[in-house]
Amino acid sequence: MKINKELIGKEVIDDSGDQVGIVKDVEWNPQSNNVESFELKEGGVSAKLGLGEKTIVPINQIDTIGDKVIVRGRLLSGD
Repeated sequence: MKINKELIGKEVIDDSGDQVGIVKDVEWNPQSNNVESFELKEGGVSAKLGLGEKTIVPINQIDTIGDKVIVRGRLLSGD
């Protein structure tokens, strides 16, 4: 899917400018034909070692998608 290729790997930052992760996967609803959420992985050394936390960001929390993905507010990690 073209949308996955364009989004996966993009840096995700919150509205204060802090990096909160990298887009790992995109949750797609085939019935509505809409993106529902992004799955993020932590960036940096811990992610390279496979130790990064998984974070799900609902599409309504995404503010802007461009060179980077900007989310509203601060995100909490968890699965």
